[in-house]
Amino acid sequence: MLESRVQVEDQVLQLDPLHLQVFDGDLRVRGRADFNNPADATFRFAANARDLRWGGTAATGAPPSPVIEADGDFGLAGTLQAWALVGRATLQRAGEQATLQLDGRGNSERMRLQSLAVAMPTGMLDATGTVGWAPSLAWDVDARLAGFDPGYFASGWDGAVNGDIATTGRTRADGGLDVAVDVPDLGGRLRGRALDGRGQFAMHGAAPAGGTTRYEGELALALGGSRIEAQGEVGDRLDIDARFAPLQLADLLPDGAGILRGEVHLDGPRTAPDVRARLDGSGLRYGDWTAASLQVDGQLPWTGGGGVLDIDATGLDLGIALDRLQVDARGAVEDLQLQANASGDIGTLALAGDLARSGARWAGTLASLQLQPARGASWQLRAPAAYGWSTAGGALAARLDDACLASSAGGALCVDADWPRNGLAVTGQGLPLSLVAGYLPEPEAGRPWVLSGELALDAQLRPVGNGWSGQARLSSARGGLRTSERARTELVRYDDLLLTANFRPQGIEAELGAVLNDDGRIDARLATGWDAYSPLDGRLSLDTDELTWLELFSPDIVEPTGRLEARLSLGGTRDTPRLGGQAQLAGFSTEVPALAITLHNGTLRLDAAPDGSARIAGSVRSSSAAGNPDSGVLHIDGTLDWQGGDAPLQLDLRGTDVLVSDTRELRAIASPDLRVSYRAGQALELTGEVVVPEARIDLEGLDQGVSASPDVVVLDPLDPEAEPGAPLAMDLLVILGEDVRIDGFGLEGGLDGRVRILARPGRQMLARGSLDVSGEYTAYGQDLRITRGRLNWSDDPIADPFINLRAERVVGEVTAGVDVGGRASAPEAEVWANPATSQSEALAYLTLGRPLSSLTGSERGDVNAASAALTAGGSLLASQLGARIGLDDAGVMQSRALGGSVFGIGKQLSPRLYVSYGVSLLGTGQVLVLKYLLGRGFDIEIESSTLENRGSLNWRREK
Repeated sequence: MLESRVQVEDQVLQLDPLHLQVFDGDLRVRGRADFNNPADATFRFAANARDLRWGGTAATGAPPSPVIEADGDFGLAGTLQAWALVGRATLQRAGEQATLQLDGRGNSERMRLQSLAVAMPTGMLDATGTVGWAPSLAWDVDARLAGFDPGYFASGWDGAVNGDIATTGRTRADGGLDVAVDVPDLGGRLRGRALDGRGQFAMHGAAPAGGTTRYEGELALALGGSRIEAQGEVGDRLDIDARFAPLQLADLLPDGAGILRGEVHLDGPRTAPDVRARLDGSGLRYGDWTAASLQVDGQLPWTGGGGVLDIDATGLDLGIALDRLQVDARGAVEDLQLQANASGDIGTLALAGDLARSGARWAGTLASLQLQPARGASWQLRAPAAYGWSTAGGALAARLDDACLASSAGGALCVDADWPRNGLAVTGQGLPLSLVAGYLPEPEAGRPWVLSGELALDAQLRPVGNGWSGQARLSSARGGLRTSERARTELVRYDDLLLTANFRPQGIEAELGAVLNDDGRIDARLATGWDAYSPLDGRLSLDTDELTWLELFSPDIVEPTGRLEARLSLGGTRDTPRLGGQAQLAGFSTEVPALAITLHNGTLRLDAAPDGSARIAGSVRSSSAAGNPDSGVLHIDGTLDWQGGDAPLQLDLRGTDVLVSDTRELRAIASPDLRVSYRAGQALELTGEVVVPEARIDLEGLDQGVSASPDVVVLDPLDPEAEPGAPLAMDLLVILGEDVRIDGFGLEGGLDGRVRILARPGRQMLARGSLDVSGEYTAYGQDLRITRGRLNWSDDPIADPFINLRAERVVGEVTAGVDVGGRASAPEAEVWANPATSQSEALAYLTLGRPLSSLTGSERGDVNAASAALTAGGSLLASQLGARIGLDDAGVMQSRALGGSVFGIGKQLSPRLYVSYGVSLLGTGQVLVLKYLLGRGFDIEIESSTLENRGSLNWRREK
C-alpha cells in the first residue's frame, strides 16, 4: 500500500484515495459509502488503474513473451437494493490493443451480468449470466468466443480461439459446492498452433461437516502436433486414463520440449492406486529438467503382487546429471523388490533391495550397494542392512541397522541410525587418507597426490529441540603428503592427530591437536552456538620450523626453511566473525632454481585487528645461487579485510636493485613498485611500474627448448579438464635503463625505453610506448651497425609492434644497409646503398664487401640468396623473384643438415633431377641439395653443407 487516506466516521467510509501498487502499476480508489441505513446503504466508488504491466518472461531458450500494459476505469454506485457496476479497460501488447467493457446490475442478493465484452483485432468474447450470493452462492454464466486472443491476459498464449463455454455452480443443502464447466467445442489457433478440442469438468466439494471433494471430467484435445485424450474421477478412489498420441511438450508448456507417446492408467484408493503405464519419450525438457530418452513399461499394483515396472532413461538431469538410469521394480508398492543402476560423470551406482508396508510402518532390506565415484576409491556394502520408517502419529521416525561400506582402498565406514530417538552413529576404522587424493587438484597432470596414514572416526549425533546432542572423535597416529611416489620428502607430515567435538543443545565445542613435522605443533579450539548470531570463541596456536609445505603454493621454490609462529583468536558471531592475534614467518629462505636465485633473510608478519582487517608487512633479500653478492631488498606491505571490503587483499611490493634472475640466459635487476589487489570472484589486479636498470639477455639461450620433429602429430595437446588460470587485469609500466644488453642470433646491443602493458580478462594483451634498439648485427659473416632502431606500440598487441630499424656497414666510400619497417607480424625490408646504386650492387657491398663486377659465379649465387633473405621479409617476395628468373622454388626452406630454416633457390633440371641451394637465416652456413627420383616411389636425397653431409633413401606412397 502506498500513501493513502482512509477514514471511517459516523458509519461513513471515505476513501480519498486508497492507493495500491498492483502489477507494477498504480490503482487508486476514491469514493464514499454511508451505512447509516444498513438495509439500504448508499455508496459511490471509482477505481482508476494506470500503467499495469505483466508478462515479458521467457521460457528456457525462447524469446521473451510480450509485455502487456493495461489501463482501466471502473465505477460502482447506487444503493444496496439497486446498484450498477460499469467500466472500461484497454490492454496493449506489441503495438496492438484490446478493449474490455463491463456492465452489471445488482441488489443485495445477486448481480445480473448484462455484458462482459472483450474486443481485439482478431475477434471477441461476449459473456452474460447471473451471479448470486444470497441465500447461497450460485452462478450461471455463458461465454461465446470468436477469434478470442487470450494472449492479452496471459502473456505468451497468443491465439484466435473459437467456441462456447458454459459454467454453473451452486451450494448444496449440506454446504458443499458443485461446479460444472462445459466446453462442447473449441477451435481456432493457440500459440501459433491449430486448436481443436472439447471437454467437461465437474467438482463436487466436500461439505463443511466432512467428506471428500470429488472431481470428474473428460478431455479430447488436439493442439499443434499433440493429441491428448483423458477421462477419469478423483475422489476417495482414483480412476484416470490418459493417452498421448503424441504429446509434444512445447505445445502445452512454453518451457517444455520433446515428444511423449503412450498411455497411463491409475486405479484404486486415492492414496494407494495401482499404476499401469507404457510411455516412450525423447528430447524431453521442462525448465532445467531434461531427459534425452525415457521408457516406462509395465504395471505395479499397490497391494498383492505380480507387478513388473521397468524405467529406462538416458541423458537425465533432475538436479544431478546422469548418463543413464535403469529401475526394475517387481511385486507391489507395499511389497516391492527393486534393482537400480545409475551412471554419469559423478560415477556409477548399483543397488538392490526390498520394501514392505505394515500399517504406518515401511521396512525393507538394502541387499547390495556398489558405488564407484568418477574419482577415488570404490565402496561396497559389506552385508545386507535393514532400514525402515514410520509416520505414526504424524511424526517421521527412521532407522538404518549397521550399514557398513568397505572401501577398495581399505577401511570401512559404518552407519547405524534410530532417528530421531537415539540419533545417528557413525564409525570408521582404517580409513586411508588416500581416499581423498582423487578429489584434490593434481600437482601435475596425471600425477595425483600421494597421501599416507589412516583415520579412525567415532561419532554420535541426535536432535534436541533446535540444536543437537552428541560427540565426535577423529584420530590418526601418523600421516603425510607427497607430490609423487618418488618424492623423498613429505611436504606435510603430522603425528598424533586428534579432533574432538561435543555437541550440546546450546552449541558446539571442538578441539584439534597434532604434532607437525616432528618438532612443531598445532592446537585449535572453537566454541559457538547453532544460530547465526551465536558468539564465536576460538583460538589457534601454530609453531613449526618445517616449511616444505610451502611448495604446495608454488612449484618454483625448493626446500624453503624458516620458522612460522601464529597465535590467532576468533571472535564476533557466526555471521560476523572477527580475527585477532598475530602470525609471523621469520628466517625464511628458499631456492628458486628456475631463476638461479636464492631468497633469504625473509620475514612476514600478520597483525589482525578487531575490526576484521589485518596488516601484512615483511621483506626478503635475493642473491645469486652461484654466490654472487647480495642485491636489494623487496619490501612487502598490505592489508587483508576478510569481512568483505572493497579490496579484501592488497599487497604493495617495493624494492631497489632487486636481483630477479641470474641464469645464463637472463640476468636482471629490477626496482619494482607494484600493487596487487584481489577480490573474490574477480580478476587479480596488478598495477604499478618496474624499473630494470641492468639486465643481460641471451636470446639464443631463451629460445632453446625441445621441439617435436616435423613428422610428429600431437593430438589434444591441451588437457581438456585443466581449468584456466586465474584471470589477470594488469596496468604495468616497464622502464628499461641504459644497461640492458641483449646478445644472440648475431645481435649484440642494448635496449632502453618504456612500455605500458595493459591486460584485461578475455582480451588480448596490449602495449603502449616504445623501446630503442642499438648495437651491432652480424649476418653472413658481416658486421652491421644498427644506426636506427625502435619498436613502437600504440595500444597494439604486445607481440606485434611497429618496427623502424636500420642496419648498415661502410665499405670504402660506399655505405650499404637494410631498412626494416612495418609490423613484426609482417615486416618489410629494403636494401640500399649510398651513393645510390642497384639493389644487386647494394647487396654485393652489404654481404661480401665488394662490387658486383668483382664477384665470382658462386659469390653471385650468394648474393641472390642474400637478396631473398634480406629483402623478401618472407617467402612471397622471394618466390616472385625466383619466378622472374626461371626458378622453380625460391623462399624459406628447411635443411636437416643445417638444422633450421634457410633462404634458398631450387630448379628441376630434368623430370628425375632436382637441385637447390640455400643460405642459413642465422648465418651458420650454406647447403647444396641434390634429389634424384629412382621410380616406384623411391628417391635419393644428398645434402652437402658447411656443417655436415647427409644422405638418405626415401619411399613415399600416395593415398
